[in-house]
Amino acid sequence: MKNALLRLREASASLSAAEQQIARYITENPEEATLLTVRELAQRTFTSPSSVVRVCRSVGFDGYKELRRALVGELAALGDKGRHAEAELSPADSVRDIVDKVTHKNIQSLSDSQLLLSPDVVEQCVQLLDSCRCVLLFGLGSSLLVAHDTYLKFLRLDKPCMVTDDWHAQLLSARNATPDYLGIVFSYSGQTVEVIQCMEALKANGVPIIAITRYSPSRVAELADYNLYIAANESLFRNGAMSSRIAQLNVVDILYTAYASRHYEETLRALTRTHIYKPGEPEEIIP
Repeated sequence: MKNALLRLREASASLSAAEQQIARYITENPEEATLLTVRELAQRTFTSPSSVVRVCRSVGFDGYKELRRALVGELAALGDKGRHAEAELSPADSVRDIVDKVTHKNIQSLSDSQLLLSPDVVEQCVQLLDSCRCVLLFGLGSSLLVAHDTYLKFLRLDKPCMVTDDWHAQLLSARNATPDYLGIVFSYSGQTVEVIQCMEALKANGVPIIAITRYSPSRVAELADYNLYIAANESLFRNGAMSSRIAQLNVVDILYTAYASRHYEETLRALTRTHIYKPGEPEEIIP
């Protein structure tokens, strides 16, 4: 089931002012929206039927009828769980309030991202991981931290992969890549110029690309062969890149676990072989 409310929320920032008004009206009045025709919705939002259709198509629906059907199913299945209970930080918040609000945001991000992830796309991405000669990882800022986590996970399984902190080095690795490589790109915004340049170099060399990015039209999503979408309500001090980082790490955990599951016995041996024992910890015999 396509999640209309979630898609509208995630794509809202990329819409025009009139289209944002339509998306906001639907997300704030979902029950009412299921009863309106396209013309009635346009009248309520002081827009046009063509604008309503454009909004629907921009979030993956053929038109308003399909979005409305998805909205009915979503409300029936999720009820109030489909709504976001916004809880913004304020200067008066206690530490307990901050603990609750930040935790709620992260949990909501993971829950929403689960709804956006397609198991079929994940399966295709795991197949690429399995067959490629080497994995190249790309990202800047907080996304680079996720790339490093990915590197360490696959290093333990002896899957060749490469990550570097220097953007010029990332670009050089993209320009030297061949079609038997795989590029994995991390960009929540989907607009990071340096990452886009790396992706363009990968595309020029025929390298398949997986992007872990937000559900919204973007150059990153356009260039990628496979998109693993994440949701992240970053309205709490957005520059901190909090829930988006958690959502990206969760996707990495999914890819890693699915890949390891394909090679179950080899994975057990690799994890035992690469385990770094602490002082006093008994060593196990590698099977």
